[in-house]
Amino acid sequence: MHLDFIRNLLDLVQAYESEGGNTQAFDRENFISWLITSPSRQFKKEARPTGAPPLNGLIAMYLSFMARYAQFYSRRVFRDSAIYSDDDWGVLITLYPYQQLKKSDVIRQCIMEKSSGNEVLKRMLKQGLLQEFAHPDDKRAKLIGLTDAGRTAFESVQAGVLKLSDIVVADLSEAEKTDLLHILGKLHRFHKPVFEQAGEEELDRMLGKG
Repeated sequence: MHLDFIRNLLDLVQAYESEGGNTQAFDRENFISWLITSPSRQFKKEARPTGAPPLNGLIAMYLSFMARYAQFYSRRVFRDSAIYSDDDWGVLITLYPYQQLKKSDVIRQCIMEKSSGNEVLKRMLKQGLLQEFAHPDDKRAKLIGLTDAGRTAFESVQAGVLKLSDIVVADLSEAEKTDLLHILGKLHRFHKPVFEQAGEEELDRMLGKG
């Protein structure tokens, strides 16, 4: 084995550790992700490490992890409140303080599927967090809004939610937060119309099942 290779490898490990990487136990995907994304590495596409997972796969994996981390924290924030889940929180923030919307609009704004969204709203109505109102322009439709209990539940966790937000973004710099927000906004603009409008046939085609 060439000594130059070992020296270069040790330099990489030292840089990885200095940028926050854990060298107590080897995490292959973490190390490869750092090699690919660290600004100090500046890898060209053709110089990616042999056997490295696809970039798209790593991005999807870490986005999934981030959603789980946020849920992990939010369960503790909501633990002693009337709020059951992140879906409940989304409904409360959409309607706070005196907004009245059709159920379908609330479900759409909260990025919930129709069946599960209806179950969430049904439960929250039963809990007394929501109430129904007559639609001013459509006698067949109903609007929903928050009750006093719903507003109280929302307000009771504000301090915890603000702290959760700080924890989720960890130690990112202001520039990194701005870049991340831009990227996430771009992804949101792509996926939202797909989520709202694509039929099963179109989704199967997108996912390679058609």
